[in-house]
Amino acid sequence: MNELVLKVAQSKAAHWYHQDGSPQHTIDGANGNERNTNLRDARKYGLYPSVTGVDSDVLTNFGVTRWKEGILIEAAYTLPVKPDEEYDDFCDRVKSDADQFGSVAREFGSKIHAAIDCFHMDRDFQPEPELLPWFEKYKAWFKANIIDVVSSERTVVNKKVGYAGTMDMVARHQEYGTVLIDFKTQNMKRPKPNFYDSWVRQLSAYRECVDPKPQCLSVVINSKEPMDPFEKLWTDQETKTGWDVFKRACEIWQLQRGYFPGGGE
Repeated sequence: MNELVLKVAQSKAAHWYHQDGSPQHTIDGANGNERNTNLRDARKYGLYPSVTGVDSDVLTNFGVTRWKEGILIEAAYTLPVKPDEEYDDFCDRVKSDADQFGSVAREFGSKIHAAIDCFHMDRDFQPEPELLPWFEKYKAWFKANIIDVVSSERTVVNKKVGYAGTMDMVARHQEYGTVLIDFKTQNMKRPKPNFYDSWVRQLSAYRECVDPKPQCLSVVINSKEPMDPFEKLWTDQETKTGWDVFKRACEIWQLQRGYFPGGGE
């Protein structure tokens, strides 16, 4: 079994973790101002990169790429060119509009994740009113499918391979038994969501940190309109392939930077 530390996560946005599992995504700079943690800081304090950080740094996430392309195209299509507007100025407006859309999407995802975690800790929790329609759909799914929650928003540190991250939930499922769940929000254009290989890579990395190893389940919440969450139970072969790919990505990440956290060299 890999050496690991479990701790309640303080921030899902952390890209770096200490050995005890606590996130360190920002740090006080030499000028006294807070800034993002970087690789130099990681070397100094022995920090571990996040699962999502390793995956996005090394591997192409086709789902995210297509999503970004889509919102850029939509922004360009819906923003008419102003009279006498220069090409560069138009491009800047399109990028700004797309960035705003992406920011709203990320904010919704963060809020619904936080509301779900609060609900796991307190069944009487009520979110802000604008989230309530989605939250009620989640509660109905939870009641129908989840027997009990083993852990919610907890960090794992894999000192043997050299990475860390935050698991959304481990729970006992009515149909699948003990599962490791990752929640995703998606602005769905079709009746069903898209499921991406990066999701099972990340789930498999978390799975390698726990024993016995649960099955991996992605649960998608449609951010476009409230509806029942969608499930995908990844097969054993998909999970194995996901882990094989992620482990090699982790090796590449370390070799490219000459940094081997946890003595993974």
